[in-house]
Amino acid sequence: MASYLPSMGSFSPINSFPGYHGPYEVGTVDVEIPVADLPAVSELPEGAVDTIAFRIFYPCKSPGKGEHSRPVRWIPQPQRETIHSFAKFLGAGNKLASLISWMPQQLFWIKLPAHRNAAMLDPPTDSERWPVTMFSHGLAGSRNTYSYICGDMASHGMVVIAMDHRDGSSPIQHVRATADTPARSIPTKKIPHTPTPETYEARDAQLRIRLWEISMAFEALMKIDAGQKVENLDDNTSWSRKERTEVLAQFEGLLDIHTPGKVSWAGHSFGAATTVQLLKSIFYHPEKPASASNPLITPNSDAAIVQQILPESPALLLDMWCLPFRSPAQRWLLDRPMPSYSPAGPHGANILSVLSEGFYKWADNCAATKQIVSGPAHAQQPAPSPLAAASNPALAHLRDDSPARDSGYASSSTSSSAPPERKPATPGPHVFYPPRSQHFNQSDFGVLFPWVTRRFAKAEEPERIVELNVRAMVQVMREAGVEVAGEADGGILAKEGGGVRGWVCVPVGEDLEAEGAVERRLSAGDQSPRDGGEEVEM
Repeated sequence: MASYLPSMGSFSPINSFPGYHGPYEVGTVDVEIPVADLPAVSELPEGAVDTIAFRIFYPCKSPGKGEHSRPVRWIPQPQRETIHSFAKFLGAGNKLASLISWMPQQLFWIKLPAHRNAAMLDPPTDSERWPVTMFSHGLAGSRNTYSYICGDMASHGMVVIAMDHRDGSSPIQHVRATADTPARSIPTKKIPHTPTPETYEARDAQLRIRLWEISMAFEALMKIDAGQKVENLDDNTSWSRKERTEVLAQFEGLLDIHTPGKVSWAGHSFGAATTVQLLKSIFYHPEKPASASNPLITPNSDAAIVQQILPESPALLLDMWCLPFRSPAQRWLLDRPMPSYSPAGPHGANILSVLSEGFYKWADNCAATKQIVSGPAHAQQPAPSPLAAASNPALAHLRDDSPARDSGYASSSTSSSAPPERKPATPGPHVFYPPRSQHFNQSDFGVLFPWVTRRFAKAEEPERIVELNVRAMVQVMREAGVEVAGEADGGILAKEGGGVRGWVCVPVGEDLEAEGAVERRLSAGDQSPRDGGEEVEM
């Protein structure tokens, strides 16, 4: 295959990654840390493994003349086993998957437009730290399959943590040996998309692992930023050069993870649902009802993530898959609006939902998405009132005196000693979709396989679609007081007349149905995308 694909020219089904669009070069480092080396954030969920794994994308110094730039391969080692597992995930039998894993040699040489283990750039921000975004992948995903969107975000001046979830949502995940546990692999779990009690229970189990993993990864960042030694089990060696490179020490004191509300939380599809459930579970945990006997996570009071997640925390939701919200065991979360809508919050200005056209045309899931990101007027239960928050110690995190009042989202009752507020943020929530896009356009697949996706899914301009997504995410963070690169890009969030080609605003609020719409749409909408969208993996 490698011998004839180049001769196909513009019709080659395999592309290479274009450069990132931001002003900074991007470095990466792969991290895997034993859980035993980190503070416990909660009880260990059933099925969780012994390590936490993620990839860090960060602004880096360009390799100097004569310096070796180590490539970052798109398909991780072991490459053949990875391709074999992905082929099986897509339905191939074992023999066919083995054959496929031998054939596409060109895939083995695809590399990211990033520098492995490069030297970190000194942040030019007022805080002298880089902002941080946590990214959760969807079904069939991993830290690799969203490398372009995560790298593009990093090129705009932020550190992006791309999670590896070991919950059975990836085709395969490899867990390295620790001092006390052997190495092992986590295969994919086949769970139906149909809304049954068994499906909800299985997805809840995956979400418990995911929320715990993100919370533990945040603890790892706290240790790394504090300069505390952590054992990175990833050998960080290249295929051609076998020497190990240690780079985590360079992050010391450079991550903006201490100011509450400054970290951004992002995800795609099941990862977007993960992000919503994480924000709600952490933010509302002091008022968890007694009837919620099996929550997704009950964080320890000293867990670092408890202090970080506030109404001001940006939520960046890409093609959110809404079935998991329907779990009867998590109804108490569905009954509560996003933390953004608390009395001290920005009331949706820091919430972005970018749909593909395929998911926009999936009417039930689209309506459920709009319900989830809307304010308490459209939630099943209104947010606690300011008076209730002021009189109830359990709701202290809802008061006007927010630790993140310098974000510009504090209420008008702020004292004269508070920093001056910036220009008001664009009212939200922000919901958009680019025409002629499909679900995979927010992953690497649309960029790498443009001919295939155009021919079989009618998806156009994959690189531009990623760029539009990143522009919107960066602008939401910018308006939330996060120090990112570039000038204001207000047109990308304009509800009408923004003048951005191929970027359609989705109205939210005025067309929502009466109470009960979420429940009806989530139960009806878990079938398949309609009106032109084919069944897809999330």
